[in-house]
Amino acid sequence: MERLKQRITQRWSHLGLAARMWWAALTAVGIAAVLVLAATTVSDATSHPATPSSATAPSATSSNGAGSGSVPGMAGMAAGASGSGSSTSAGTAQTSSAVCPNVKGSTVMSDGMVMAPVPSGQPTAAQQAAANQLVARTQATLAKYKSLPAATAAGYVPATNPNGYTVHYANWSAARSDGFDPSNPAFLVYANTVNGPVLMGAMYLGPAPCKPGPDVGGSLTQWHAHDNLCLSGGQVVGRTSASGTCASGVHNTNTYFMLHVWTEPSLASGHQFQADLTRAELAPIILGTA
Repeated sequence: MERLKQRITQRWSHLGLAARMWWAALTAVGIAAVLVLAATTVSDATSHPATPSSATAPSATSSNGAGSGSVPGMAGMAAGASGSGSSTSAGTAQTSSAVCPNVKGSTVMSDGMVMAPVPSGQPTAAQQAAANQLVARTQATLAKYKSLPAATAAGYVPATNPNGYTVHYANWSAARSDGFDPSNPAFLVYANTVNGPVLMGAMYLGPAPCKPGPDVGGSLTQWHAHDNLCLSGGQVVGRTSASGTCASGVHNTNTYFMLHVWTEPSLASGHQFQADLTRAELAPIILGTA
């Protein structure tokens, strides 16, 4: 073993500066790939987005400004189905939920996602056109927020751990006035990549707690909520136990429904309204290879 270490040291010392830099960069990329693909999902308490809400407004003011009311969590990388339309997460579907029992016909996935009912069958031409218009309006607005500093200058602030793989930035003024306004999105979603923050898309809210937003594109635009998140100080701090209790924080039972519109090219091409992103879908963006 000692001879092997000496041989490696000798070979390294004989490498030129360019060769050393190349190997160092290759090693860094390899480590980053392992971290992204082996790490826990973005829906973990330390890196999962959250949006404050209350029974009367999407945000309830607290001492830290983050909001102290109910918070709808946004899962970021639970397994989700592929396709251009919205998708449910992988797992066994149920028909009852600990939250929003008023939403009849919802489907509860094994990861706690509550999928609002949508019309069956393929979208009609009118629904497809409406979905396309929503995407176009969202893209037009997001063009000015490609740079994260531009978004923060406009009033967007982190609604989750800013060091997570993905971060939801909230404009609480927009969320309170109209959570579903493509000209003024309530949330912007950025990925922390090897090349810096990359804008991935926007997220909209339904009009009130436990009330899905408008049926824009039929089966394409399925609203979702979460029934197993624990909240504290306007942040997601964990998931409920099997008995529905929280080791820290309180159980979010007054959630808002959410709808993502992904505009980042690798997502927009096949996952435009997908509720969750898989690790495989997110990793190329994080690594700058998408």
